[in-house]
Amino acid sequence: MGLGDRGKRRVKLDGSPTVDDLFKPTEAVQPETTEKKIGRPKGEPVKPKTFTLPLELNQRLRRFAFEHECKEVDVVRASLEAYLDTHEEK
Repeated sequence: MGLGDRGKRRVKLDGSPTVDDLFKPTEAVQPETTEKKIGRPKGEPVKPKTFTLPLELNQRLRRFAFEHECKEVDVVRASLEAYLDTHEEK
């Protein structure tokens, strides 16, 4: 459904905002940060793992993932990688 000719003339005559004005971004676009991306890079082989967590730790993980808008598995993967990086002998 559209406005029709009468509606289109009214929009043009009233000086109403254009479509571009209505849908322009309201916040400034932030440049990409150099932070390490969370998640597995595409194309890498995957080995599935299954494990259980204590209830309190699981709740913290779910809350953190929700607040940071990411997947729980991505948080676990990044945390495990950071832990191993600091504790492995090099």
